[in-house]
Amino acid sequence: MHRKARPPSSALRPSEACAAELIAGGSKIAIPSKQPLGELTQVPVKEYALSASPAEIDSEETILLGWSAANHRLFPEEEITAFEKMAGPEGGGSEHDAWVLMSPEGKVVIRRTINDSYGFRFSSPFQYLRRMAEFSAQVPVAAIRFLGVSLNKRGNGVIWTVQPYIEGTHLTQAELVADLRLQGWRPAGSQHNHLVFEHAASGIRIHDVHAGNFIRRKNGDLIPIDVFFENIPQVNDFPPQP
Repeated sequence: MHRKARPPSSALRPSEACAAELIAGGSKIAIPSKQPLGELTQVPVKEYALSASPAEIDSEETILLGWSAANHRLFPEEEITAFEKMAGPEGGGSEHDAWVLMSPEGKVVIRRTINDSYGFRFSSPFQYLRRMAEFSAQVPVAAIRFLGVSLNKRGNGVIWTVQPYIEGTHLTQAELVADLRLQGWRPAGSQHNHLVFEHAASGIRIHDVHAGNFIRRKNGDLIPIDVFFENIPQVNDFPPQP
């Protein structure tokens, strides 16, 4: 069973985040995605590909909100409203709203979960944090960091993250599949209407494989930006895949 959140930790901020810090790209408030997960629970968290029950989602959300409040990472509603006004139109997709902003470290993408969900509707907050942590371990050039949590108009939790903006172009789906095959990935069917590929050497699976989730950089590197991995028992058990 999940234990209660620990006392305030190194994630503790001196005060609640403000809109200006988010507009600045969140660099002063970002922490590794695995940090809150390591403090929220001491038991294994389900892989993101597995479904969580409504009871699990509600329980984990309560713990996450309590931890966020204790560490000044529960963003006030008025600061979120101010950020939305200053940041301008958002992009995103079925899982997130997204804004491209400039930080002292360069361009970044700030995302927040939407639709009363943590990515997928069947996923829990802890599973979402595991997804972010595993992605960051596998794709460090596009590592996703945790900013904080807010509440939407229905009182449900919203997780905010920041990721480096990867410059480059999208391949066609056929080009993407061919490139992944050359790197040792092979098609492994689909799950929840998303294509899945498996790495022959490690058995690691990558979900949500479509051209919009990969960027070809000028140097030729192919970088995933919004996928999730499976068959990684613990973060850092495997080296990043090419």
